[in-house]
Amino acid sequence: MNTDHLQSKVDVAGHIEAVRGYWHMKLSWQMPGQKKRDRKSLTTGLPVKGNKKRAESMLDDTIEEYENKLNEMLPGIHNPSIPTPPNEKPLFADVLEEWVQSRDPCKVIVDKDFNFGKKITLKTWAGYLEKVELLSAVFREYEYTVQDITPENLSEYYGMKLSKGLKKSSVTKDYTVINQALNYAIGKKLITVNPNTAITLGKLEKYNAATLNADQMQQYLEFIQSDIIEIPVLFGGFYGMRRSECVGLRESQFDFRHGFFRANHTVVKVKIDGVEIYVPSDKLKTDTSNRTYPLIDYVEQRIKAKIEENREMRKLCGNSYCNDWLGYLCVNQLGKILDPDYITTRHKRMLEKAGLPHVRFHDLRHSCVGLMMANEVPLERIRDWVGHSDIRTTANIYGHLEYKSKKETANIIAESLPLKMAGAANR
Repeated sequence: MNTDHLQSKVDVAGHIEAVRGYWHMKLSWQMPGQKKRDRKSLTTGLPVKGNKKRAESMLDDTIEEYENKLNEMLPGIHNPSIPTPPNEKPLFADVLEEWVQSRDPCKVIVDKDFNFGKKITLKTWAGYLEKVELLSAVFREYEYTVQDITPENLSEYYGMKLSKGLKKSSVTKDYTVINQALNYAIGKKLITVNPNTAITLGKLEKYNAATLNADQMQQYLEFIQSDIIEIPVLFGGFYGMRRSECVGLRESQFDFRHGFFRANHTVVKVKIDGVEIYVPSDKLKTDTSNRTYPLIDYVEQRIKAKIEENREMRKLCGNSYCNDWLGYLCVNQLGKILDPDYITTRHKRMLEKAGLPHVRFHDLRHSCVGLMMANEVPLERIRDWVGHSDIRTTANIYGHLEYKSKKETANIIAESLPLKMAGAANR
């Protein structure tokens, strides 16, 4: 038998390459009997800035995955090993970990059933990873297989978490992850029914945000002037922008000639495999989050001052200056992007120094809406200002701040009940 034309192993070569701001993997290989090499280009989904090592790690994993798949296609004499049959009763902890890896938005999944419509963000996936790490430790201790999971033991788990003082919102996140992992198990034909669907956690407690009034907001914005977190506080308080949108502000978003800027970019921090990375993105929370704002004179002056300050620091620091975030406004003296958690921590400290009540950084957004409500700005305009996709979202979150209709209602009641001062009534 002539086997000269057969290969004992298919080797895949590859490298990463920056394409339109994102790392791509370039693969090539040659199958037996072929004269030319096959080539494949795959996106990692990772922005170029700060993600080279992670992209290289993904490349190594992808090369190994492709080599395994391609070598399985070779004639049997070159692939004599018999694959181990899948475990039909895996531990639920293992199913959780398998599920979360299947949702990795940066992982190349060579699977005809992969649903691209369900791709999630790196930030969401990092949150899933954190939850799965905790959940798998609990369920691994009990040694539950996925078939052992019942509504009773899930109810026991949720009840235990609530009894320890965990907020219902946190338990709901556990519920969501467990639910998706069990649906994944159904897809793998490990179970036929999702036991988690038999449990109802009930409505979440509605969070009533603390807010700053107009005088307090003005005091804070004046107090924070020239501080390192001035820009995120200014845009969070005046424009009601989310923290990720504030951190993502760039010079290119501002049109000083026509007096407007666009909120169309974010930067978030995620922790993956113990490593913190900053992820810039042009994809906002919703399509309506991409919005245009007018520039008032004061904001324009502060932005120009910050741009000039960043340029001066770049000249002063020379080679020590970080060039990864050129054009971003919210950077420190060495050009590194401001850590979102640092902004939150310093915001709390600066409020204390200013003698103002504590409000979360996100509550600056609520304060902005509260000021609009107090000045009878219509709900539709508020929705557009803060970038909600549905006016019902605006009404659900900020309905308790609505002032005009309550004022009108109070006047109606006052006219119906013409009350007099006690002294006047006794004369």
